[in-house]
Amino acid sequence: MRKILVLTFGFVMMAGMAFADMMVAPNALPPKITQFINANFAGAQIMYAEQDFDSFEVKLNTGVELDFYANGDWKEVKTYQNFPTQILPAAVAQAVKNAHPQAFIVKAEKTWNGYEIKTSNMMEIYVTPNGQIMGQKFDD
Repeated sequence: MRKILVLTFGFVMMAGMAFADMMVAPNALPPKITQFINANFAGAQIMYAEQDFDSFEVKLNTGVELDFYANGDWKEVKTYQNFPTQILPAAVAQAVKNAHPQAFIVKAEKTWNGYEIKTSNMMEIYVTPNGQIMGQKFDD
């Protein structure tokens, strides 16, 4: 019984280590990620990069936080200013601007059916890829 317990514990520990976050050197990131950063955040430097078993997390010296899928496609972008709206479909960016003209986007996340957008006025807006607003709520 003791051997089974020890073997099980060892397997669980090894599995946990296999899925642990690992630091990644900026020059070791997939080219698709570095191209995205260079195209949308010109002049920003990568301060921190981490790889999980299915994703990458990157933080820039400007305070921008980026999450990417393993294939290099972005899944979430958080900024505090100067959100690169060109990463969104034009219809999505326009729908958010029309719904909240006084606010700016601070976070965008891809979802299974569109985008979850958070604005500077603390609204979460759920938008389809073609720009239809499916719902919104105040997020304090």
